[in-house]
Amino acid sequence: MLLPETSGTGSEQLPRFIPPERVYTVYADCSGTGTVTVVDRSADGGRHPVRCNGVATVGVVHTPREPQHLAVQVTEGPATWRLSVVSGAQEQ
Repeated sequence: MLLPETSGTGSEQLPRFIPPERVYTVYADCSGTGTVTVVDRSADGGRHPVRCNGVATVGVVHTPREPQHLAVQVTEGPATWRLSVVSGAQEQ
């Protein structure tokens, strides 16, 4: 587990991690009326929306083996989110 299950109700910078492989999987879900987005804080700054009040979002990220800096952004209303990151390309 690269990032154990973390949860919150507002925007938050997540702990840095270094994937041992060139791929990792993000599991995220949320509830509420707000908008939740997982943000890559590195140079490319990718943004990945998380759909609230539905099925968990699963994203496979291909990357060099270097420190990863993710954040969760909550906008447009309240939302409670939950996220974890595991090494490799995992199935749901």
